[in-house]
Amino acid sequence: MSSLMPGDPLSDMQIGNIAPYVDVQVRDRTTDNLNAFDRNPELIETLVTEVVSAENFLKNDAKAAGLAARLANFLPGLVRPGRKTFGGPSGINWVEAADHFVCRASHGVRFSRFSEFENDSAAEKLLEAMEYQTILHLAWRFRQWYQYPPLLAEIAAPVLREVIEEVKETTELELQDRRPFFVYSCHDVTILALLYALGADFLADDEKGNWRYWPEYGSTLIFELVRTKDEIGRTLHVVRVLLNGKPIRVVNMLDQHEDTDSSSGSKHDYVGQGPMNMLTIACFEKVVSNLETVGGILHRSAS
Repeated sequence: MSSLMPGDPLSDMQIGNIAPYVDVQVRDRTTDNLNAFDRNPELIETLVTEVVSAENFLKNDAKAAGLAARLANFLPGLVRPGRKTFGGPSGINWVEAADHFVCRASHGVRFSRFSEFENDSAAEKLLEAMEYQTILHLAWRFRQWYQYPPLLAEIAAPVLREVIEEVKETTELELQDRRPFFVYSCHDVTILALLYALGADFLADDEKGNWRYWPEYGSTLIFELVRTKDEIGRTLHVVRVLLNGKPIRVVNMLDQHEDTDSSSGSKHDYVGQGPMNMLTIACFEKVVSNLETVGGILHRSAS
């Protein structure tokens, strides 16, 4: 990046109408919409505690205690003093455990590399056998988190509100105006929260195995504003949501927490009313507003 720094000959040049460098904004943690854990750690800790102290959570997390103990035999850092476990009787930080597998698999590094078991082929096979179960249990834990509307809203609603407001402003631009392009960097747990908040259809069903999804290394979630035509030829703006380049469809996963009449449909109704169930601006706004309301984020902000 040194060639793009102020004072360099390139810094005063223009390539067409495009500046040769891009401003990067690093927000203060108190205003960071993408990281609720830093923005409001006390509230997040309270909301997480409400989830992990539930009887069903304690019962199922306890079933993973054996797996946790086996992981700690190979990865002793999982039980280091002062670590954050985010609750539950299993007693390890499952994000760190899963990261060990996800990152190494993505870079083609053996799971036992740089450990005292580095040259132990039996240990490598045992770690390989624990990879799927580790990520599965992490996905289950976060499913419990993100099916709790107050916690989901606190994590995902601020950034989705920011996105919808930017989308609405963009639809008002004149043809000659430059269209905005925003890039955010965040963790896999944030991408997963956004998918739950939107209501990605593959996460909606407890009975099917797709809810076991965990964002792969380097995942991207794109909100793309598309201008098209409705059935009578009027201009229509829709938002196409792409996960790693593939479109996702949005269903209503919040009705189970709302007081609505039965005519509104089930939580599996597709929300998007645009072509191929893409979200119109109004549909997108409703998704965000419902999340804020059901999750109580507006009440907490007012108080």
